[in-house]
Amino acid sequence: MPTAAKVIAALCLAFVAWVVSGLSKQVLGLLDTGNLVLVSVVVGAVCGWSILGRRADRGELGYGNAIGVGLTAMAMVVFWVMLAVCVKESFDVAVSRRFHDPMKVIYGLLPIAKKYGQVFLNTDILIWLGAGGAVSGILAHMAGKKWPGR
Repeated sequence: MPTAAKVIAALCLAFVAWVVSGLSKQVLGLLDTGNLVLVSVVVGAVCGWSILGRRADRGELGYGNAIGVGLTAMAMVVFWVMLAVCVKESFDVAVSRRFHDPMKVIYGLLPIAKKYGQVFLNTDILIWLGAGGAVSGILAHMAGKKWPGR
């Protein structure tokens, strides 16, 4: 059931994911990142709708808890986007027949995740993730308080 808190949370987290994916493309120095931006925006919207929007639905969180839930939702966006990117790159390596065993494909995820995980140590990206998650939580809480669902 769509509510104002879910819509605001989905839009806010999708926007932050869009900005962070653009910043990560600059840090990595990649021109062709495939569908990184699209995957980031979709995962941000889904996590905003399901994680943040569901908890901020009636505006009963309070500002402190709203910030915490917003940061949790942002952490889940980072996790799912990193997992999707690492699985895609690992699959590309497996298709090029560099791995001869299915378990080596799974073990190959760790160096790829380390390479992409170091991108998030950039100060600009950390600030956008932290502030974006906190502001998204507060805005979703305010929307849930102003227009309570159900």
